[in-house]
Amino acid sequence: MLDNNKCILAYNFPEFELNILKNGNIKVIEVSSEMIEMTIEDILGGLRFKKFNPSPIKEKTILFNNFTDDELQPHIKVIRQKIKGGLLAVVTPTTIDWKFSYLVEHLIEEREWFLNQQKGRS
Repeated sequence: MLDNNKCILAYNFPEFELNILKNGNIKVIEVSSEMIEMTIEDILGGLRFKKFNPSPIKEKTILFNNFTDDELQPHIKVIRQKIKGGLLAVVTPTTIDWKFSYLVEHLIEEREWFLNQQKGRS
């Protein structure tokens, strides 16, 4: 994680939902479809490389960078009340080196695995 860069990375949100995120007095970096092949670290560092991706991800995604657990809880609560769907995750020392697209694909796989495990218990 980049120290002292507390922010939210937001991908694939319509403007009205981005405005909800921005109303939280936290820096929001909008990740465009041209940026999803960049690493999280490069995006957080302010780099903007446009890389072609023939099949951009459609999943709304929010990544929290440099938040404590206590800081996360109220933000997650508000987001879940006002924004439907999407993935929420925290940037970790491991995932900061991943491409944004790879992280989102990994999160989707985790969600699908979890949902399948829940179905097996019913």
